[in-house]
Amino acid sequence: MRTTTSLVAMLALCLAASTKAQTSISSPAPAEATGSNAAPRWIRGTAIELMVLKEVNSRTAKAGNSVILRVNAPVKIGGVIVIPVGAAARAEVIAVSGTSAAGGKGQLSLRLSSVDTQWGSVRLAGTKGTQGASNTGGVVLGVLGFGLAGLLTKGGNATFKGGEIITGFIDEGVDPIGEPLQVPTSNPPPLSN
Repeated sequence: MRTTTSLVAMLALCLAASTKAQTSISSPAPAEATGSNAAPRWIRGTAIELMVLKEVNSRTAKAGNSVILRVNAPVKIGGVIVIPVGAAARAEVIAVSGTSAAGGKGQLSLRLSSVDTQWGSVRLAGTKGTQGASNTGGVVLGVLGFGLAGLLTKGGNATFKGGEIITGFIDEGVDPIGEPLQVPTSNPPPLSN
């Protein structure tokens, strides 16, 4: 009797596990997670939030250097995630100016170029610049303390720190649909001189 009871209990557990497995296999995945196999209709100007992964500064960067970014917030079109968090994006250093004597501050500019999607690379638009802190006070103190040698005091380097957020925009696809142009149906008022 005991063997029959344990056999029935084991059979019930196997049946329950089989039903659960069939349910999880036959359940469709959410649309946001899978998306469609066809490329979405990109909308030019759609904002995309990107995060700087590794610090870039005016002391070491050179024009033309590539900078890797990470998508920081999902991009949705029609309620479906088309670019997930964590997707890779790229920018290019387009201008660098190092610090200079007399408290001159460094400057650094990036131009966003593309983001990776499951349908391939998508062009991005947007630029972002930053500058270091000037050091006018340090120059004045240097001149007072060291004479003309104080003019060699430099300003701060321009830096994009790891974790800094940059907003870009999708630069391909269709233009967004705006408000329709309202044409008056009655006679417009006369223009005054």
